[in-house]
Amino acid sequence: MNREFTNEYLQKKIGTLEKEVLSLKNAFITLKESEEKYRQLFEKETDSVMVFDAETSMFEDVNVAALNLFGYSEKEFLGLKAIDIFAGKEKKIKAIQAAIENGAKRNKIFFSRFVKKDGSIFHGAIYAGSFFSKGRVKIFGAVRDITEKKETEEKLRKSQEQLIQAQKLEALGILVAGVAHEINNPINLIMLNVPLLKKVWHDCIPFIEKNAKLNPDIKYGGLTYDFLNENMDQLINDMDMAAKRVESIVSRLKDFARKSSFIDKSEMSINDAVNNSLRLAQSTLTKSKIAVKLNLSAEVPRFKGHLQSIEQIILNLIINAIEAIDHDRGEVIISTGYHKKDDSIYLSVKDNGAGMAQSDLKKIFDPFFTRKQTKGGTGLGLSVSYSLVKAHDGEFLCTSTEGEGSLFTVNLPVAHREKPIKILIADDDRAMQNLIERGLIKERNYIIKKAFNGTEVLVNLGIFLPDLLILDLFMPQMNGLEVCQTLIKEEKLSKMKVLIITGSPESEELKKIQGFGFHNILTKPFNLKDLVKCVDNILFKENL
Repeated sequence: MNREFTNEYLQKKIGTLEKEVLSLKNAFITLKESEEKYRQLFEKETDSVMVFDAETSMFEDVNVAALNLFGYSEKEFLGLKAIDIFAGKEKKIKAIQAAIENGAKRNKIFFSRFVKKDGSIFHGAIYAGSFFSKGRVKIFGAVRDITEKKETEEKLRKSQEQLIQAQKLEALGILVAGVAHEINNPINLIMLNVPLLKKVWHDCIPFIEKNAKLNPDIKYGGLTYDFLNENMDQLINDMDMAAKRVESIVSRLKDFARKSSFIDKSEMSINDAVNNSLRLAQSTLTKSKIAVKLNLSAEVPRFKGHLQSIEQIILNLIINAIEAIDHDRGEVIISTGYHKKDDSIYLSVKDNGAGMAQSDLKKIFDPFFTRKQTKGGTGLGLSVSYSLVKAHDGEFLCTSTEGEGSLFTVNLPVAHREKPIKILIADDDRAMQNLIERGLIKERNYIIKKAFNGTEVLVNLGIFLPDLLILDLFMPQMNGLEVCQTLIKEEKLSKMKVLIITGSPESEELKKIQGFGFHNILTKPFNLKDLVKCVDNILFKENL
């Protein structure tokens, strides 16, 4: 059909076309503005937002927050599949499936572990959803790092467990205190009467012996005179020893029940405690034929603790390890070390015994929990040890694998250590210097310097201001009196604590020194115990 393209017709069509073009232009502008708004929102979102294709799992878009969180460049990220950012090989597929399924189910939140470019792992919450684009399903996910929240929750969980454990131990403590009191009285009665029984027996021996000669077949309590004469002393001694053992157990139970935190703590060495405990366990170790390996670090600092309590913890762990081993290749490894990061020392006891199931692992610190009833286990060893560790503000950990063995670790804080005390020893006798030094550092963590005469003392005082000067009275070049005369003239040195050592307590020089106000005197010869006591009195008791 022929249509006449009149001018009027063309003008009408052009007008319609102009409207359509304008409409398309406006739609394009609106779309561009929408895309810009989307991009701004996408990039400014503080959570890590990612978009990937549901079929290929390839990332198609990612915001700056995600790049910063995972450590990739945009080009690197868009070359990854969604599976690449999830941690744990066996969990990756499940995690990605969960993201897709949750996206299809309308915006769901789930939790997973993620891996960064550098290999580090973090806990994240992911909010997943889905949308269609160009006929394909796309999954978007917003990931938030919740590692700190997880760690806080874990600390809270542990604190709650420790609180429950403390409540159990407190209840046990009340029970133990009552039992200990009830046992204590009859045991004291037995211990008081055993020596009396022994004395009575010895007084009766002549009469029984005389009677036995007249009546050879006579018996006393069903026992012959010969048997009594040979064994009665030993029987009484065994009774005495058994009573003392019960008394010792009662004493430990009372310690356990006491709510104090062992205020009589003093500076001690964890390595010394290990060696002491090994000596106590020597008989048990010898019978068991189990090999003991020691990895005791020489770098472990001294710390404040209750020596007997720490030894009891170690002894309990050693015995626990021995009893866990049921084969002839037994090995126990005891290690100590220092964690500089958190200023704590650690003690670990590892065995290659039967190990424990995870269900048992949660109960090992519970009072009376034991898997060794047939061996006479009471289930109190680890509970008591746990209580003692907590009294030292420490941490008690255990890991175990069935059939492989267990590892017990005790972490004890070295925090609040006092600044090491500095001592200057001035004596022209090298042997005496070394003797004094060995005696002092054995007891405490002192920093010690030495001088051989008075001149060296004054030189050292310019660079090493000690908390205590141990000064021999008679030395070459400049003696103790001349050193003290110099000290009182210098305001900075006049208050210095000084211990004078001399073999001439009646000398004129010593009297002059005392006139200057220096009254701490130790007379030669002396033993190390006297020296340590004297130094402690000067450094610590004078400050009270």
